[in-house]
Amino acid sequence: MTTNERGYPEISFVDTDTETLVNALIQSYEVFTGRTLYPADPARLFILWVADIIVQERVNIDFSAKQNVPRYAEGEYLDSLAEIFKDAYRLEPEKAKTTLRFTLSIPLEVATIIPAGTRATIDGEIVFQTLEPLTILAGDTSGDVAAECLTAGEIGNGFVPGQISQLIDIFPYFGTVQNVSESDGGADKESDAAFYQRMRESVETFSTAGPLGAYEYFAKTASALIVDVKATSPEPGEVDVRVLLSGGELPGEEILKAVYDILNADNVRPLTDHVTVAAPETVPFTIDFTYYTQEGGAVSEEKVAKNIDAAVQAFREWQGAKMGRDVNPSYLTALLMQAGAKRVEVRSPAFAVVPDNAVALLAGEAAAVNGGAESE
Repeated sequence: MTTNERGYPEISFVDTDTETLVNALIQSYEVFTGRTLYPADPARLFILWVADIIVQERVNIDFSAKQNVPRYAEGEYLDSLAEIFKDAYRLEPEKAKTTLRFTLSIPLEVATIIPAGTRATIDGEIVFQTLEPLTILAGDTSGDVAAECLTAGEIGNGFVPGQISQLIDIFPYFGTVQNVSESDGGADKESDAAFYQRMRESVETFSTAGPLGAYEYFAKTASALIVDVKATSPEPGEVDVRVLLSGGELPGEEILKAVYDILNADNVRPLTDHVTVAAPETVPFTIDFTYYTQEGGAVSEEKVAKNIDAAVQAFREWQGAKMGRDVNPSYLTALLMQAGAKRVEVRSPAFAVVPDNAVALLAGEAAAVNGGAESE
């Protein structure tokens, strides 16, 4: 018995095997007509054509039936099945947010009001606009205001302070504009896999006592970028929530604030709980190894080297995809061997236990990789 990617046994509502259908049709024809169908018989060719149409229809029927089962449902079918779960809706694309600081060229004797919707850009294509009016008081020269990207999705994430510095809507006595926080919080539409998992977690919200699963479920509703949440209670009445983003990214201020606001809503947080939200602790590790290939092997050294680079990247992503995942050099070795290495000497990382509220991340950007060929 096989299982699908969501962990349940595979099921089929109708048989879609072409060979079984063709054999059944031929046998039935021969029984009714009393004649044998040979490979080049026109009647046999006609049966093959009919079987092809029947199989295609069976595939459509099987697909349609499976769309009524949550673990198989896709797209709008999965969205429709969400009605059987408690308050479960697919997360729509989110716009990245940041804080813009406007500075006047000179102090003024009257207050300056910068209207909501004032736009600033990085390169003329990615544009942020202010969400509310900003009042710079008389005698002051600067003020901060929240802003969001006009384009939804991850495209607006990752602009460090100072990069959003070109004003589109110029006003009198304008001096400079720049973001003072890294832009984050932008997310694409929630994937089927993530939505399915969150739908199943929604049953945790029926309790009003603050169960662990409920905190983790509600935290994930803040952004489709969130892939892992850990809620712990270090002492009575205290709830510590850690959030991890896809790709092992640590959340910025905007996402942490969004999670905090959701978890502290009156209909989510039990009255006696004090909730804090933060990025996970980090356990740094390095990658340093030497691999050997078979001299004169069937796979070229260049191809193996390319596979090795991909294996290292896969290990980084796997290691940083979940909090509490111990640093595991054995998994790195397995990936390197699958990539085509004959033998591997891994110097680092060494095995390390990672706490539940922490994530293991590569220290620096590069791995130290040495390769060579050797004969038997």
